[in-house]
Amino acid sequence: MDELIASGRIRVKGIGASAAFHDPCQMVRRGGLEASARRVLAALGLELRELQDHGVTGWCCGGGGGVVSNQRAAPLRQKVFAMKREQVEATGAERLVTSCGQCRITLEMGAQQARWHMSPESLLELVADRLAD
Repeated sequence: MDELIASGRIRVKGIGASAAFHDPCQMVRRGGLEASARRVLAALGLELRELQDHGVTGWCCGGGGGVVSNQRAAPLRQKVFAMKREQVEATGAERLVTSCGQCRITLEMGAQQARWHMSPESLLELVADRLAD
């Protein structure tokens, strides 16, 4: 998406809100895509409010590697979500965005269990929803 936006092959309309971004482990630490997601967020007109721990030092969502499907790990996932939630709330951001489907599912589950008002969003879906004509 970053390359398509930078080259002008796709254009997006601005959103005009603040967002915290959850850095997915595989995409950032393994794939080196820390800056590209931030450029896409900027193209969407989102004011990025970084989590205390972000980029290569960001914390896992708690469900990586399929752990989200392991019921015995539920208490650990809840603890991880509580820490992530605190970091997001500390930013004062209006939205929580991630670029990984697994992270989104894990964060959505945590938000539902905690009855948290914030619903994690997909960076890909935000771009798709905001494509300019």
